[in-house]
Amino acid sequence: MKRTLFIILLICISCKEKKEDTPKDPVNVEIISTEDYELHKVKKSTKLLIVFPGGGTTSQETKADFKILDKATSQGMSVLLMNFGRLYLDESTTTALSSLLEKAVEDHQLPTDHIIMGGMSIGGSTSLMLANHLHKTESKVAPDKTFIIDSPIDLYALYESSKKDVLRTDFSERRLAEPKFLVDLFENNFKGTTTVLDNIQEVSPVTLKTDNFENIKYLKNESLLFYTEPDTLWLKETRQVDFESSNAYTIQKTAALLNKSGWENVELIQTKNKGFRSDGTRNPHSWSIVDVDEFLEWVEKK
Repeated sequence: MKRTLFIILLICISCKEKKEDTPKDPVNVEIISTEDYELHKVKKSTKLLIVFPGGGTTSQETKADFKILDKATSQGMSVLLMNFGRLYLDESTTTALSSLLEKAVEDHQLPTDHIIMGGMSIGGSTSLMLANHLHKTESKVAPDKTFIIDSPIDLYALYESSKKDVLRTDFSERRLAEPKFLVDLFENNFKGTTTVLDNIQEVSPVTLKTDNFENIKYLKNESLLFYTEPDTLWLKETRQVDFESSNAYTIQKTAALLNKSGWENVELIQTKNKGFRSDGTRNPHSWSIVDVDEFLEWVEKK
């Protein structure tokens, strides 16, 4: 009898311990989808992460390729995945995009004390320009932290490298399609009474040719995080271009220029062999160069 009672007691203790070790219920996340964004809203969230997609993609690709949703929401962070994608922002587009964000934050009662904004490729360029505008206008949704992931932040450098590529006789028509498109876009939209350089400078986050970073000057006292993966061998073998034509080169030079100019909150992370697409294809121009845990540590950093 005593032995039986002892066994029952052990079972009860074991069950109690097992129950206490059971993980808590996952964070209750409300998903709201519109034509402009997909919001993953955490109840009583204290931070808001706004993410812009890379070129030719939407919030759906961002969600699949940027493995951050579960970890961010579990830390009480709401995540707003944008569908907006443009190579550059003019004044009217910037104003409209600002209004869209302000309305989304107000409609869904999202936090404004700590906002982090950024994106991949052109999404990062958009984030820099938009963040600068939001601080300039003292918007309630101005981010205190902004990040870019291998973004073409110097549009004049992109124009120059595209012009060089168009002249390459060893490129296939398929390989020439992108630089031809970019050259046509820049020359059709930025030629006028002044030079292409002058006009592109109006919409480019930075222009290294003239050491111009006027379009992001309101971010000097905010936290900036630049991700890139310089891979000269991949650029040579896969893209057939030199390092100076890459986003990585531009980002390196921009970080150095800002630091030299007294910007104390610019952090540059250069990765190695981390860039892969979701299908396993090697490509430094990928979301995967971001270590999500380290990124979230930066988000939490005061």
